[in-house]
Amino acid sequence: MSKLTVVIVPGAWQTPVAWSTFQATLRKAGYPPSIHVSLPTIGGTETPLAGLAEDVAAVRNILEPLVDQGKDVVLLCHSSGGVIGSNAVEGFDAASRKAAGKPGGIVRVVFLAAFMLPKDQSLLDMLGGKPLPWMKLEGDRVSGDPDMFPQIGFNDMCAEDQARWAKEATHTSAALFAAPSSYEPWASGIPCSYIFCSNDNALPPVFQQGMAQQLGPEPRTATLKSGHCPFLSMPDELLKAFETVC
Repeated sequence: MSKLTVVIVPGAWQTPVAWSTFQATLRKAGYPPSIHVSLPTIGGTETPLAGLAEDVAAVRNILEPLVDQGKDVVLLCHSSGGVIGSNAVEGFDAASRKAAGKPGGIVRVVFLAAFMLPKDQSLLDMLGGKPLPWMKLEGDRVSGDPDMFPQIGFNDMCAEDQARWAKEATHTSAALFAAPSSYEPWASGIPCSYIFCSNDNALPPVFQQGMAQQLGPEPRTATLKSGHCPFLSMPDELLKAFETVC
C-alpha cells in the first residue's frame, strides 16, 4: 500500500487547504507525497471561466509524468471531482499500459461521496436541470449560499469549524456543471471503489448508493458516519476506509 501514489481530485468550491490535514495523515501512514490537483474551475477569474475540459487537462497533466515514471497511482475523487477524475484516467490505467509494455498507471479510482456520471450526462442533469436551493448562481459562477452552506457541507462539525470552512470556500465555474461526461472508468476495466458518507447533506446517501450500483456485483465499498467532507471531520477514519477499498 505504501508504494501507491495518491492523487486527489477535489470537489467544487474547496481550496487546497481543505485537504492539507488528510495529506498529512497519508504521509504519517507511510505514503509517498500525495498530490492535490488545483482545478481551473475553482476560484478562477479569467473569463470565460474554465470548464470540465480544462479540469480534465489539469488532472492529466499531473498523471502523465507520474505514470511515465512507473508509479502506481490511486485517484481519490471527491464530490464533483468524480466526473473530472473519471474523464481524466482514460488511457492511463495500469492494465492498458501493461498491455502496451509500459510500467505504472492508474490502479484504482476511489469515489468519495462523489458523482459517477453515466456517459453523456452532466452534473446539472443529475441535479434535475438547475442548481440546488443551497447553491448560489451568479452569472458564470456558482457558490454555496452562506446561510445554508455550513450545514450542507460541514454538518458533522462544530459551529466554529463549520463557519471556518464555509468561509474558506470559493466559487466554481458554472460551466463545469453543464458539460457532459464522456468516459466511464468502471465500465472500461478500471478498478473503482466507493466510500459512502452516511450523514451527507450535500450529496445524500441515497444518490451515492444509486450511482455506486454502476460498480457491479461485490464492489469494494466503505461507509463513514460523516458529513460530506470526512477529510476535514475525520481524517483518520477516512484513511482506514481508503485502505479498505484499495
